[in-house]
Amino acid sequence: MYIEQIAIQMAFLIILCAFIFGSQLYVARIVLKNVNERISLLDSNLAEAIQTVINSNLGENMPQINPLVNIFADLLKNSQDTSQIRNEKGQFKVIESKDTSL
Repeated sequence: MYIEQIAIQMAFLIILCAFIFGSQLYVARIVLKNVNERISLLDSNLAEAIQTVINSNLGENMPQINPLVNIFADLLKNSQDTSQIRNEKGQFKVIESKDTSL
């Protein structure tokens, strides 16, 4: 009789554990479905926002570049001669100073 009670309690515990495991799987499935829907919604909202930003003509709101900055940048580019900066062995050559005065 004592063994039968232990067997019944063990069977009850096994059934209870199976029920708990099944309910956890069901809840996890619902949660994952909800997360998937929210990620899809976020993806579509983000794509729409990016498209709106691209179509809003960003160049109109950008500040104009100062022409003096362009002139200075051109002077810096022209003052550097990068055509022959390495010798035959691949080492850097000594660059002589140039007169960059206007």
